[in-house]
Amino acid sequence: MPNTTTSIIVPCYNEIDGLPQLIRRITAMRETGRIPNWDLYLINDGSTDGTKEAIDRLAAEHPDWIRAVQHEKNKGLGASIRTGFAATHAPIVCTMDSDCTFAPETLPQMVEMLHAGADLVTASPWHPESGQGTVHPMRKVLSQGASWVYRQILGDKVHSFTPMHRAYRREVIKKVVFHSDNFSAVAEFMVRTIFLGFRVKELPMPVDRRQFGESKINVFQSVKSHLSLMRLAGWTSLTMWADAKFAGGRLVIEE
Repeated sequence: MPNTTTSIIVPCYNEIDGLPQLIRRITAMRETGRIPNWDLYLINDGSTDGTKEAIDRLAAEHPDWIRAVQHEKNKGLGASIRTGFAATHAPIVCTMDSDCTFAPETLPQMVEMLHAGADLVTASPWHPESGQGTVHPMRKVLSQGASWVYRQILGDKVHSFTPMHRAYRREVIKKVVFHSDNFSAVAEFMVRTIFLGFRVKELPMPVDRRQFGESKINVFQSVKSHLSLMRLAGWTSLTMWADAKFAGGRLVIEE
C-alpha cells in the first residue's frame, strides 16, 4: 500500500482459532476510519494447524492491507518480530498478540502518544492505573514478577517490560538490536531501548485471558532467558554507573 503510515505486526503460531477475532476487530477499526493507511503483517511462525493457509487466504482476499509472511519452520517469537520489522518500512510500527489479550482498539491511542513525543509506547498491565484483567494467574506471576525485577535493576519508572502490545518509531527499530528468539525478546527490546536513552511511555490497560487456542510460552525456557537478560541488564547498569562516577578515572561526587 502506498503512503502507509503505520504497520501492525502480528506473530502467529498455531492460531487458526483466534485469527477470525483478530481480523474482525482490525477490520472494524478500518471501517470506522480509526486506522487509515495502516497495513497488517501476519507472520506465520511454522504453524501446523492451518494458520499458514488461512494467512495466505486473507492476504489474497485483502491485498491492499494484509500481508502474509511465512516461516517454514518455527523460529520463535523474537525471530518473528525481527522478520516483521524487516518486512515493513512504515515510519510507525505496532506489535500485538494474535490472541487479542490486549485490546487492538488501543493501538491508535498509542500511536498518538508517539506523535506527542514518545519513541516507544507499551501497554502496561502492571501500572497502578491499569485496572484488573482476567489474565491467567501463571502468566500474571511470570510477567509481573519479571517486570518488577527489571525495574529494580534499571532504576527506571517503567512498570511493564514483557507485553508485546507496543507502538514504535522507525528510528527505535533501526537502532535497537536484540538477539533473543523466544518470549524474552520483548523484555530484551525494552531493556535495550532504555539503555539507548529513548523515551518510553506507558498506556495503562488490563490484560485478559486468551479466548482461543493455547499459550505457546515455555515456562522453563522463558525463566532461563529472563535470568540471563537480567544478569546482562544488571552488569550494564553497573558499568554505566561506574562510568558516570569515575569519569576520566576520577570519582565524581554529586553536590
